[in-house]
Amino acid sequence: MPIEVPFGLPIDEWGWKVGVYIAMIGIAGGAYLTAYAADVLSWNRGDNEYGRVAKYGYLVGLGGLAIGPPILLSHLATPFRAMMLPLTMTNFGSWMTIGAYMLMGFGLGTTVMFIWLAFGKERPHSPTSGAEGVAADGGKDVATDGGSGPARAAAEGGTAGGFRGVADRVGLLDQLDALADYTRPSEPLRLAIGAVFGIFAAGVLVYSAMAYGSGMTERVALWDKTFLLPVQLLSGLGVGLAVSTGMAAVADRSVGRSIQHCGLAAAGLLAGALLAVLATVLLLPGQAPAAEPAVENMLSTYAVEFIGIAVVAGLVVPIALLAGGAIGRRQDALSANAAVGAYAAAAVLVVVGKLALALVYLLAAEFTPMPIPL
Repeated sequence: MPIEVPFGLPIDEWGWKVGVYIAMIGIAGGAYLTAYAADVLSWNRGDNEYGRVAKYGYLVGLGGLAIGPPILLSHLATPFRAMMLPLTMTNFGSWMTIGAYMLMGFGLGTTVMFIWLAFGKERPHSPTSGAEGVAADGGKDVATDGGSGPARAAAEGGTAGGFRGVADRVGLLDQLDALADYTRPSEPLRLAIGAVFGIFAAGVLVYSAMAYGSGMTERVALWDKTFLLPVQLLSGLGVGLAVSTGMAAVADRSVGRSIQHCGLAAAGLLAGALLAVLATVLLLPGQAPAAEPAVENMLSTYAVEFIGIAVVAGLVVPIALLAGGAIGRRQDALSANAAVGAYAAAAVLVVVGKLALALVYLLAAEFTPMPIPL
């Protein structure tokens, strides 16, 4: 005769760190994939503005990877053993194993692609201005006499005070430039390698949904894969693109036509995520009656976190800012500074909203008992 083993709430079993981990790797995977698309567009069209979005997208991928996994490891009792998962686990039917391999490949890929774009004397998508010693790779133009320091980093096509400036301050700029120039292949081969790493990025994005544990047992009705996957995939892509586009707009101090295109694409992806969230609320209880209490929790107990922060502040407002910034610039209804501010605000809000949404999926969910035969 089977017995049922009860569990507490997922947030009690896992804590907030798992929610942050899931959100950050979703942003990282989405940022890489949209950055790669911008990278290809830049190469095909000779448009360096797309190239700058790509560069910041790879940087966002690195940032998400630098934040999410360490937070998860700090949650575990044996973090070193968890770090060895790719070497010790061979159960490829488990998303714990799949995710570990995907994160490892993704970490290598986004690091390589970022270095190839951000460093080197002949890096792609980095125009040089007609005036000698003036930066033209994003950020504020800085004239220099060929000396050292942030001014030199800017004059060589970096942003004054940006990551090239930081690398120069710590004495690593020359080494990173040399490494990038020595290892960077031709553009077609570089993009082909980026496509291979994109497979790992897509795996990380899918894993950001599967990491909730919606496996064969389906013990948490709220985490139904049919509804959860579209929410995670579309929000990861939308947030990743919105953040990288916002960073490019701030670095350029303008919202050019290509950045506008990226902003509109991000708004479209976020709108898709919003529709997926609404479908979860409206349709999931009918498809899986066991999810009704969790959906009710989202709409009542955690209404501020879900409706106020995740939906309104994290999706609706950024969609309006991104679309409004692009349309406003095209119709000369917004100044360049106002459009940059709108894109920067959207970049911040989508991250806050993504974190809130991931935490609500933990706070509102309930485990169903697990039957164990005697």
